[in-house]
Amino acid sequence: MTHSLDDTLALVRRTCQPLPPTPVPLAQALGRVLREPLRATEDLPPFDRSAMDGYAVRSNESSRSLVVVDELRAGDWKPRALDPGQAVRVATGAALPNADLRVVPQEDVTRSGESIQLRQPPEEGWIRRRGEDARQGEILLNPGIRLAPGHLTLCAALGQTTLATTRLPRIVHLTTGNEIVPPEATPTLGQIRDSNSILVRALLAAWGFPVEQRTAGEDLDCTRAALAELDPASIDLLLISGGSSVGDHDITGPLLESLGYRILVRKTNVRPGRPLLFAAREGAVAFGLPGNPVSHFVCCHLYVAAALHRLSGQAPSDLFVQAGLTRSLDQEPHPRESLLPARLAWEQDRLMTEPISWRSSGDVTALARVEALLRLPPGVGTLPTGARVDVLPFVWPGSDRGTRVS
Repeated sequence: MTHSLDDTLALVRRTCQPLPPTPVPLAQALGRVLREPLRATEDLPPFDRSAMDGYAVRSNESSRSLVVVDELRAGDWKPRALDPGQAVRVATGAALPNADLRVVPQEDVTRSGESIQLRQPPEEGWIRRRGEDARQGEILLNPGIRLAPGHLTLCAALGQTTLATTRLPRIVHLTTGNEIVPPEATPTLGQIRDSNSILVRALLAAWGFPVEQRTAGEDLDCTRAALAELDPASIDLLLISGGSSVGDHDITGPLLESLGYRILVRKTNVRPGRPLLFAAREGAVAFGLPGNPVSHFVCCHLYVAAALHRLSGQAPSDLFVQAGLTRSLDQEPHPRESLLPARLAWEQDRLMTEPISWRSSGDVTALARVEALLRLPPGVGTLPTGARVDVLPFVWPGSDRGTRVS
């Protein structure tokens, strides 16, 4: 059976289940997925505090000439009442001495010794009121979010120094092929440098996941031996590069079956990446990735990312967004759905995309410029400039964000 892109994604998402949560120190939680709601442990701010350097005066103060009776810096706590005609010097962030006050910015005041003259009557404002940001018990972060620096800042402000997050999956990547040599080697005729291992490791690192990598030839016994020392039962996600088609030397399918995996997808109706294998066993999943680098790139961003998304317990999100074509698309229609390398740009607040020319699924030159994948339905070859298309962005224009887990 040949699966469509949507069918394959749906099957991956149904098959993968979130890994169990584990407590993680706040300093190590960046990029991890939150598994319990984060509630405000206290009001934010926890007290009324000055939003400006200035002077606190009574809310109903009628005089413009006042005597400064105290000074409060951030961190001080000196509760007191103010009599008419009295003021307290306050710094930004200082806790106000009582609730019935206003703050006059220092630029609206003339000071002489311990007396001040207000240039205008005090107005409402310049106070950050207790609880105006959040009330105690309010849910501030929902489970399923990938923790970013802003989230961790909030946790620190609440004193939440340990968070329940999804444990990291154990990921093993096996590269197969007798023709593969290390990147630093000089290939002989018929050999190629191993770029797929670098690609997989770089993508997983950008997504926040460690990976163990091995290489093996096209012999079933050798590949099984390479995995046996890793204890296959402890692997959450197994990635095998190459050997996913149906040739005499394509051993990935038999290898997965010998390890107890049940193959759920053997072929997709998508290019590049048609000979994709997806398999499962006892909560673990595996992918046989087509050997060409662009096919690897596409399959990792579509299916492997979807598996990691689910294993991490992330909240559901849309994979594709809409963009307009910066130029017309004119190519031969293809019976399979196509994913084309593309670039992105903003034009008058509208996301636009430009297809990148590429020759085949082995053309690594396109990967040096790719910022998105443009999705083209089966049988569509011609589209006019401005036509709306689906794209999977990796880098948003004008930002320094790298590749993302979908």
